[in-house]
Amino acid sequence: MNRRIRQKVTERSGGRCELCGAVAGELHHIISGRGKRKQYERVETCIMLCHRCHNHSKIEKVITLKMQLQSYYFRQGYDVEQVRVLMGGKLYLQNGEIAKGLRCPWLERGA
Repeated sequence: MNRRIRQKVTERSGGRCELCGAVAGELHHIISGRGKRKQYERVETCIMLCHRCHNHSKIEKVITLKMQLQSYYFRQGYDVEQVRVLMGGKLYLQNGEIAKGLRCPWLERGA
């Protein structure tokens, strides 16, 4: 893990889980898979989680995080192909649509 990225994510989270607010201690890579974790490691693709929220067996939670991140990228003005690259090749929202109400809370606090 890149030390600078870990530090920025820890500062952003304030030591709290960025989903439920509990004391956190585990850094989660939203984009993962064969070599992708390191390749796509950026501040926005990492999130601080508590042990309970860092449960990889909940596939719907993992996909929701990916959809939230993708929706965030579209709101930032990236086009479909740019988002595909940023997401490691896989899109979770169709046709570049921003899902209504689908926010990226760890990146949009106060926005």
